[in-house]
Amino acid sequence: MARPRNQAQRRSELVATTARLLIEKGANGARLTDIADAAGLTPASVSYYYPSLVDLYAETYETAAVEYVTGRRERVEACDGPVAKLRECLRLGIPVAGEPSFDATVLLIELGALSTRNHDFDAAADECERSQVELFEQIIVEGLDVGVFAPESDPHHIARVLLAIEDGLALSIVRGALAPSDALDTISQAAGVLLGNSLLTPAPNPR
Repeated sequence: MARPRNQAQRRSELVATTARLLIEKGANGARLTDIADAAGLTPASVSYYYPSLVDLYAETYETAAVEYVTGRRERVEACDGPVAKLRECLRLGIPVAGEPSFDATVLLIELGALSTRNHDFDAAADECERSQVELFEQIIVEGLDVGVFAPESDPHHIARVLLAIEDGLALSIVRGALAPSDALDTISQAAGVLLGNSLLTPAPNPR
């Protein structure tokens, strides 16, 4: 890794290196010595910028979460109308191998598992969840206002349910237990039922 001009650049490079190792090898392959080797540094040099490996993991989590949520929101908001927005939002939440969303999901799952044992991750994890619930809720409220959604429950509650379904499906996909297409059908079906809109429900496969 070339010498950076400032500490901000070095920290950014270390975050990128940590993210890559977590995606490729998991936490067992992203220890201090692994990160130092991949970055072309000594462990002491890494510790100069991040005195604790947890600090580095926490910043990696925050960076990944912000990039994921920001990109998702931008693509959703480019769609026309609440039905199209929700379809896109649901699609973007389903990781597909070879697409950026897959690596981002793997990274957040790895870091999320680490966060359950360390409260240094709480702020980033809470903000990531809050932002995604807020995005779902905004779409639902927009659809309610124009009469295309007819939810029988509070929009905020439905938003949380959809995110919870998404998280469970994403984990199954990453584990190789579920095909992305089946996951998208599942969450689309759930959204259609929860919001009273048949346009969200996939057509049955011909037999």
